[in-house]
Amino acid sequence: MKNKKGFTLIEMLVVVGIVGLLSSVILVALGPARNKGKNARIISDLKQIGDYAEATSKSLGNYNSLRDAGGNYVENINLLLKDIENQGQTPIFNLDTAGLRWAAYSPLFDASQEAPGRCIDSTGASSVKSPEADSKCPVS
Repeated sequence: MKNKKGFTLIEMLVVVGIVGLLSSVILVALGPARNKGKNARIISDLKQIGDYAEATSKSLGNYNSLRDAGGNYVENINLLLKDIENQGQTPIFNLDTAGLRWAAYSPLFDASQEAPGRCIDSTGASSVKSPEADSKCPVS
């Protein structure tokens, strides 16, 4: 009698099925972790916007340097806002017309109704709601 070495088709199908089942369970379990990672990156981007705004305004005493001659936000602010968009959220950056105040906001993933997003502003205030019309975070 000959000894055949190798696996039968049934054995291979069982192994493929088990691997498929395990990978689907892992992907489902990683969903919340992925959103937490995106939230951390969004919050980091908002903090960087704040740090950049404060650093560029120290010498002028206002935040007008955050706009270019055409009234658009400078490249560093735009890059950070674009990174938040790349995470799947729509950020808001408000700068009042006098250049005295700014506020940045983004919604977060899987956030509760009590904390739907994150807002920071030029006063150092932080909130969970969108900025008000006068470029400051609302009092929570």
